[in-house]
Parts: sequence; structure tokens; C-alpha cells
Amino acid sequence: MGRRKDDQLRILGQRFTSLGMDRRNFLKIAAAAAAGTITTAGMEKYVTPPAAAAPRRALRRQEVSPDRVFYQFALQDNPLSFDWNLNLYCNATTQTGSSVLTFDENLNAVPDWAETFTSNDDASVWTFNIRPDNIGWTDGTDTRPVTAQDFVFSWERQLNPANAAAYAGFLFDIKNAEKYNLGEEGVVAEDLGMRALDDWTLEVEMEGPRSYFPQVVAYLASFPSPQWAVEEYGSDVWASGDVPLWVNGPYKLDVWEHDVMVELSPNEGHWNFESLNLDKVYNPIIPADASILTYERGEGNQRLDWVNVPASDLTRFQDDPELSEQLRQYVYPGIWMLVPSNGQEPFQNDEVGLQVRRALSHAVDRDRLATLTNGLTTPAYGMVPTGVFGYIDDPEIAAIQAYDPEMAMELLVGTPYEGGQNWPEITMHMRGQEEIYNADLMANDIVAQLQENLGMSINIQVWPEASWRPELFKNEFQLVWIRWWYDYPDPNNGYGDMFYSRKSSGKRQAWSNDEFDDLVNQGKAAPGPEARLEIYKQAERVIQEDVGYIPVVYRVDQYAFKPWVQDVAVNRQGFTVPDGNIYVNMLSQVRVEGREE
Repeated sequence: MGRRKDDQLRILGQRFTSLGMDRRNFLKIAAAAAAGTITTAGMEKYVTPPAAAAPRRALRRQEVSPDRVFYQFALQDNPLSFDWNLNLYCNATTQTGSSVLTFDENLNAVPDWAETFTSNDDASVWTFNIRPDNIGWTDGTDTRPVTAQDFVFSWERQLNPANAAAYAGFLFDIKNAEKYNLGEEGVVAEDLGMRALDDWTLEVEMEGPRSYFPQVVAYLASFPSPQWAVEEYGSDVWASGDVPLWVNGPYKLDVWEHDVMVELSPNEGHWNFESLNLDKVYNPIIPADASILTYERGEGNQRLDWVNVPASDLTRFQDDPELSEQLRQYVYPGIWMLVPSNGQEPFQNDEVGLQVRRALSHAVDRDRLATLTNGLTTPAYGMVPTGVFGYIDDPEIAAIQAYDPEMAMELLVGTPYEGGQNWPEITMHMRGQEEIYNADLMANDIVAQLQENLGMSINIQVWPEASWRPELFKNEFQLVWIRWWYDYPDPNNGYGDMFYSRKSSGKRQAWSNDEFDDLVNQGKAAPGPEARLEIYKQAERVIQEDVGYIPVVYRVDQYAFKPWVQDVAVNRQGFTVPDGNIYVNMLSQVRVEGREE
């Protein structure tokens, strides 16, 4: 055991050197790694139905084989709840939920609880045919089906202004949804364009043609909640783990030991149950700083079968003969950006503020960040990442905010900050616990670049996950370093869900531009992909020229998988696709073969 601890400290020391961490953070990581010796023995917080409840079908084995167990890399923080419907940001385990549709590894919307789906001629009405006579809810009675009414109830719940769901705007394509969410007089729940024609037929009327709506409802924000449980226990209780947590996903929640472990087993009533290759899934709650150590040296149930390898560890993995064989690459649909508020100096909404924002946009060297992250990023010049419909490869747009430090300083001429002088105090805000995405590495380098190129001194304020979004949604931050992992593969998810300023909740910035908002609305309703793409090109030009945001880099991942992990999906580009923000079906097809104990 002593030698293993020495190995762990050696690896920690390597990370200490590469990241420049102080001793306090180093000790924090070491403490988290030490927690990896915790097992689930003595766990008391079981949240499944009573053991006496008869299973719908007998599990394949009374004793779980090591080759039917998986250690999932999913949780770096304790979940806030398992209520995806009301709180998209609950940080729970995605495999506990299923919507009408889901995404395959190529980011196509495909059937989930809806066996088939169709639209009328102009895509203004969508019909989803739910799998009939199912018993998909894990409510302990073996009788509760997933029905069309579950989605009507749940989507109204998300839109209901009384619930203040931060991601309610996600469903504004539904007829009267925005009016209802904004509390427009005379608009009630019954006016929403959602109807359960019978138990197995869901009809959804749009605000107009919405050809991309299947991609919206394939996203996990459309997971339903169990109406009877919400009504019996209330929203604050039913998904907290204090009562049995009923779910409709391929896996049910067996154990939630807060800050330690989430355990899953197959939902025998799920439509895809017979295809599942795992009888037990452990989700250890591992801080980002300790994930690599847990992958390499984990013990008991505190281990990982795959992990995202950050830049600080990538070279070591690539140089190691054994670890290098475990690496797989994926160009992830996500973007990192800087967002200056135009409501506070020096980024305020006037001519001086615009000049400063434009100077800022020319002062960041994206190629330098790609080198810094060992190729785990690639320069971004637009909102939509490569591999997603709406990606813009236009030299004229790329030139709007191209790296040009001389131009950046010229833009300050005639402002109070000419020559890079007289800056007010500036704070850049960012979410914490994101080392696996190289957030801190890039943030510190961006601060250094702005000091070099603009004489701008910037403090970094790191926010814990629990308070990050509530504070962000106040729109009071001066400057934000933020990521946007695409929720569904369509430009509206970036331009509309991220930057559309007329929504009532979930606004991530103070910036507002009427021309941009009008283009977002036009892009939603345009009849075909070519027309939509042209509109979004105009929107990109408007937001970049007004510097509502600064696209910095797209995300590129290197994952490591243990040799016994089999059948991880591979997309048409040849990249390995594990669970992420769009695709969440890894556990529905992965196998384990030849696990080493």
C-alpha cells in the first residue's frame, strides 16, 4: 500500500509541475485521491423501491460477473437532484432518463420512447408515437407505463413561470410556450401546443415551421418527470433521494450516497432492456483533479473504466507504451468563448465600450492556446463547432476578430485607455472544477495575453458549481470565460439558446442586439437548411462586429479506456464517442470483456 501511495504522489507531483499549482490545491487533490480507498460498504442511503417488490423480469444473474460491471466517468460533483425536467443543470446521471427521442453517435435524432415520429408538410406539427403497453417507469408497482401525458405534464412543468426553470426557453418552439412562460395575460397551460391524443400519441404544434424540433426533444432537457411523484412529494423532495426516485431511463437508481457514489442497475421495464450488457454501473463522485489518479490507481468501487485526459497528463499518456494504447480522440461539439458585459466599464454599451470590446477580440492568440493544451483545442472563429450543422468556414467572418495585437492597441486610441493605460479593475469569472477541460490552463494564459497585448490587468474569480449559474444568470459579471457544449446539433442552440436576449430566464450575458434577435427568429422558421445557414451567417457577423462574444477555441478530447471496455460507439468521422452532452447512450451498448481485477 505504501508503494502505491508513493506512485500516486509521484503522478501528483508531475501534475503539480505542469500546472503550476500551489501547495494548497496540491493537498486538496491528494486528499481527494486518498478518498479513493472508500468502498460502498456500510452505505445506508438506498433509494430504490423496497426489496420485497417483485422485479418485472429476473436479472440475468444472481451474482454479478466482473464483466457485467462498469465504472462510469460521469460525476465530478454531487448531483443537485435527479430532476432533469425542472433543472437541466442538476448534474445527475443521464442514463436514468429517456425522452421521446435520443441521439445516436452521429448526432442524429433517433427513436427512444417514441417508436416513430412524423411531421406535417411544413414541419409545424410533429407527432410522436409512444411505444404502446410499456411499463417503463420504475415505480415499484410493475404497472406504470410511459405515456404521452408524461411529456405534456413535464414540458408544461418546465415552461410554467412559477417554476422559474432556467432552461425553459429550450421549448419556446412550441406554440404559445414563450407567451405562457413570460406570463402573458390570458395565456394558460391549456393553450400550449401539446396534446396527448391518447396514451400513445403525442402531438406538438409549433410556433411555425420547425424542421429541427426532433433534435430539440432528443436532448436530455426533455426527459419527463413522474407526475404522480411530483404531485405526492413536491418538486423539492421527489428527486432529492429522500424518497424512492422513479425514473424511465435504461438504468434505475439503486444508491445515491451523497458526495461518494451513485449506483445503477438495468430498468427491466425499459424498451431497450434486452440489449443492455451491464448488470451494475458504479458512478463514483470524483473531483476533476482526482479523476486521472482514480483511473490509474483506483480501488474497490472507487475506480473508473474511462476518463477524459487533460492537457497536463496527455504527454505522459502518449509517452507511456501501455497508456498510449488506451487513448482515443473525439472532436467534441463544444466551444470556449469570452463574453464581455456591455453594461459595465470598460465594456459598456457606448462607442468607447465597443472599441474596447473590439480591442479585446483582437488580443487573444487562439493558436497559442491550441499549443498550450497539447492539441486539445482548435481555434474557433464562429459559434457553431465543426461537425455540427451551421459551422461557418468563411474567411471574411474569421477576419472580424482575428488575432492582431497591433490593431488591438490602435482601437484604444482616443479612448481613456489609450496606450493600455488607466484600466479600471477587471474581473473575469469562470466556473471551477473544470481542470479536465483545461479551463484554468487557458484562463490563466488569456489573462497573460491581455496583459501583454493591452496592458490589461485581470483578476480571475472562480465559482463553485452550485452557485455558478445562479450568479451568471444575474448578468452582472464584467467578463466571463465560459464554455458552451452543444445540447442539440443545430445553430439555434448556440445563437438562440445562448445569446437570444428576449427570453425571460437563463440569460448568460447582458449583451442585447435587436438585429441579432430578429435574425435568430428568422433562422428558426426558415424552410430549408440553405436558407437557415445564410441567416445564421448574418447573425454571426452581427454578434462578432458588436462583440457580443469572442469565439476562442473548439474542444478536442483525448479519452482513455481500459483495455476491457468494448463496443464504444464510433462515429462516421472515425472518432470514439463516449457519453457527453448530446450523445448519452454509451451504457446502452458498451460491453466489458476480460476485466482485470
